[in-house]
Amino acid sequence: MVVVGIVFRHLSLKPSILKEYAKLGADMIPAPPQRDLVSYVKKPNSDGDAGGQEDSIFLEDESGRILLDFSGLEGEAAEKSKYLVSGMIVAIRGRPEKLGVLLVRDICRAGLPTRSAPCQEVPICDEDRFVCILSGLNFGNADVNPLAIDLVTEFIKTNLGDSKFQKWGSTIVRLIVAGKLINASENPDIQNLRELDATLVSIASSIPIDLVPGDGDPTNFLLPQQPINKCLLPSSSRFKTLRRAPNPYEAMIGGRRFLGTGGQNVEDFLRYVNDRRDSEGAEKILSVLEEMIRSRHLAPTAPDTLASYPFYESVGDVKSFPFPF
Repeated sequence: MVVVGIVFRHLSLKPSILKEYAKLGADMIPAPPQRDLVSYVKKPNSDGDAGGQEDSIFLEDESGRILLDFSGLEGEAAEKSKYLVSGMIVAIRGRPEKLGVLLVRDICRAGLPTRSAPCQEVPICDEDRFVCILSGLNFGNADVNPLAIDLVTEFIKTNLGDSKFQKWGSTIVRLIVAGKLINASENPDIQNLRELDATLVSIASSIPIDLVPGDGDPTNFLLPQQPINKCLLPSSSRFKTLRRAPNPYEAMIGGRRFLGTGGQNVEDFLRYVNDRRDSEGAEKILSVLEEMIRSRHLAPTAPDTLASYPFYESVGDVKSFPFPF
């Protein structure tokens, strides 16, 4: 049998406002975002036992929910099950094992979307052109080397290296600054914004910039995030080449569609993955992005664990909904 529904993962370490209210009652005060929370998945101890209540995965719709049993999966299907997070819409092929439990045989996602024709004619260029994506400037963070920021700025402005290196920098036609603009702290320093503003002024005089906010940046916390107010960047906002973009971000550049975020959706997705690092120790960010594309959902964990405005119906055209695509 095949069952279609929305995935819901019951994770014992997942934050719950109801648990907090039950514990503190009327004395509860809003807590700051848990940016240091690494995982929602309970790690097993040395005996292989996770201890306490087990984490479970359900498939649900408006009629009810059913518990999924992945013990019979092998190979590619077993790998797919590692990336199931709350909010994904999937089709599950399996058979009822016992009351309320479905033994999973295979998992089917929506798949890659149909490629549409470009909205405008793609110009033919004699030479390659590139879009530079820059993230993690983190002005004010002691771990960030200011020299690295200066070097990348000079490279984009074609003031660095020999003529061959400068020619390479001249092929950059757009800069996208994607989140992590300043150091996230409870007591932000206005000097961090001044340094960001000065850096943007230096680059905006050379190429167009799209400025996308991210976690900890001076804008609203809930997704979708609004563009950073121009009052916070008084000098760079005067340049017409600076576009203060929202998060999620979408743009047409050279006849190609660019879609991205400030990174909160990927970070929250990784908290659902038990083994979030590959054999070389790097986070499986590309695997997460691939799963989002195949599921056709930019932020499946919103608003469950990813803070977002709780859209419950489309406004006008269904395409106005900010996350599925």
